[in-house]
Amino acid sequence: MSLRRRQHVLSIAAALGGLLLFAWAARRAGISEILDGIQRVGWGLLPLFALAGLRFAARAEAWRLCAPRGRRMRHAQAFAAFLAGDAVGNATPLGWFASEPTKVFLTRHHFATADSVSSLAIDNLLYISSTAVVIAGAGVIVMATMNLPLVWREWSSVVLAASIASVIALVWILRGGAGLAGAFPSAWQTRLTELRGSFAAFSPGPVQVAQALLFDFGFHGLAVVEAYLSLKWLLGSASPTLREAFLFEALNRVITVAFKFVPFRVGVDEASSGALAPLLGMDPVVGVSLAVVRKVRNLFWAGIGMAVIAAHPAQAAPAMDPRGNAPARRT
Repeated sequence: MSLRRRQHVLSIAAALGGLLLFAWAARRAGISEILDGIQRVGWGLLPLFALAGLRFAARAEAWRLCAPRGRRMRHAQAFAAFLAGDAVGNATPLGWFASEPTKVFLTRHHFATADSVSSLAIDNLLYISSTAVVIAGAGVIVMATMNLPLVWREWSSVVLAASIASVIALVWILRGGAGLAGAFPSAWQTRLTELRGSFAAFSPGPVQVAQALLFDFGFHGLAVVEAYLSLKWLLGSASPTLREAFLFEALNRVITVAFKFVPFRVGVDEASSGALAPLLGMDPVVGVSLAVVRKVRNLFWAGIGMAVIAAHPAQAAPAMDPRGNAPARRT
C-alpha cells in the first residue's frame, strides 16, 4: 500500500472512530441536555470567539518573536499564516506535519523559507515547553487536591512524569547539551543535531525567547479564561472555580497532543471532558457540552483559516539568494 493510500486510510479510520466516540459520549450524556447547555451559552459564543482570536494572536506573536530582529514578518502576516496552518492541522490527521508546511508556504512571499523553518522549530520547542509546564502543574494539582480512583491516579502520575521529562529534554536540546544523544535512534540523533544547529545559528536571543514564552503562557491563560466563562454559562446558577477551568484546559492540552491525528479531536475531547466532569463534582453533560462549545469555536476559526488559504496568491515564491537564505526582494 502506498504512503498516500495509507494516509487516506488513516484519515478515514480516525474520522470514523472519532464520530463513533462522539456518538457514544453524546448519547451517554444526553443529546437534549447537551443542546440545552449550548443554548445557555447562546450569544456568549461571540466573546468566546474573540478570546480564541486573541489566543491565536498570542501564538502568532510568539512565532514572530522567534525570528531575529530585522528578519521578522509583520503581525498580520504571522497571524494569517498561523490561522491557516492551525486550520489544516486540525482538519487532517497529519497535525503538525500539515500545519507547519502550510505556514511556510503562506509566508514564502514575505519570509525566506530557511528563516521560516528555523523560527517555527524554535517556536514549537518553546510552545511544547510551556504546554508541558501547564500539564505538569495540572498533574500536581490533581495529585494534591483530588481523591481519584487508582487508575486515574496512575495515569496522572504517568502524565506528570512525562511532562517533567519533556521539559528537561527540551531544555537540554535548547542548551545544545550532549551525553543523551546515544539513547536515541540514529534518525532522531540527526534531527536533534539539526534542531541544536538551528537554535544556535538562528537564536533570537534570551530576551526574545522570554517574550515568546510569555506569549505562549498567555495563550494558555486565555484558554483557562475561555473555559471558565463556558463553564459559568453551562452551569447556570452554580459557579465554577479557576481550578476547575484550569484542569479542563490542561486535559484539553493532553488530548490535543495525544490525539492530534483525529480531525478536530471529534469524540475524544467530548469523551475525556465528560469523564473528568464527575471527578470535579459536575454532571458529565457539562464536560461534553464544554467540548462541543470548543468544537464550534474551532470550526469558526478553521473556516477563517481556510478562507486565508483560498485567498492566498498562487504565484511562485520570490527568488532566493545563492545560499537560499533570503528572498532576493522583500515585500
